[in-house]
Amino acid sequence: MSDTPIIYRNPNSHKGDTSRELLSMWDESGYCRLKSCESRLSWWNQVGDVLLYEFNQEPQVRVPHKKDVNLGLFGNYKPEDWGLHWVFWGRHPRQLEKKISEGILPYDQRDTLSIWLGKIETSEQATHRTSQNWSQCVEYYSMDGSRGSFSQQEYLDMVSRSKFGLCLAGYGKKCNREPEYMGLGVVPIVASEVDMNYYDSPEEGVHYFRVSSPEEVKEIAEGLSQSEWNDMSNNCVEWWNKNCSRLGSFKTTERIIEENYG
Repeated sequence: MSDTPIIYRNPNSHKGDTSRELLSMWDESGYCRLKSCESRLSWWNQVGDVLLYEFNQEPQVRVPHKKDVNLGLFGNYKPEDWGLHWVFWGRHPRQLEKKISEGILPYDQRDTLSIWLGKIETSEQATHRTSQNWSQCVEYYSMDGSRGSFSQQEYLDMVSRSKFGLCLAGYGKKCNREPEYMGLGVVPIVASEVDMNYYDSPEEGVHYFRVSSPEEVKEIAEGLSQSEWNDMSNNCVEWWNKNCSRLGSFKTTERIIEENYG
């Protein structure tokens, strides 16, 4: 696209430390221009044109009718009968970007085999995160506050020193951890309910492992050789750069629109 796109968003309708921070990063880099609007949703070109749906179908920001949208891109929740999978993002993408820029730690400098730092705030999270006992399958496990117990920098430092990261569904079937792990070269081990569908989806066995029980997590983490881990870790970083980085997420969004609009 030759012209710089305009993205309309309501600055007050979404928590500003995830997708909206990423949009701000796009604006800072000159990839797009941000403009405020009254709609609680985000739009490419103009309100009603290309929907950039960042939510998980929260009641206060329901998905518009298909007939009222020219193209719908969905980061987490996606209707069954229309729209396209989009990209997703980590928490505080600016800090994540900075941490990644400092360098990806090699295998022998990671002192934690596997990690899960999380919490439970909703009934949906409780269903996903307590249906099985995951506490014994990772080396460093905490369900008592996660990011509330550590600063974001401490959280990223801990994750970056891990070889594997457990993924359990969050507010939706996706969680910020998947992009965070892959950007830092941590190989994700995802529970059965976690949604790994993106426009450019990572591949099971190439970028991540899928498990149905805690026992499988330990078996994978302890059984993968260093060379196999190196290959998957490199694949993860490459995928993150293409789909979730500042430039990669914008380019992927632009490509989706070019390939599917009209």
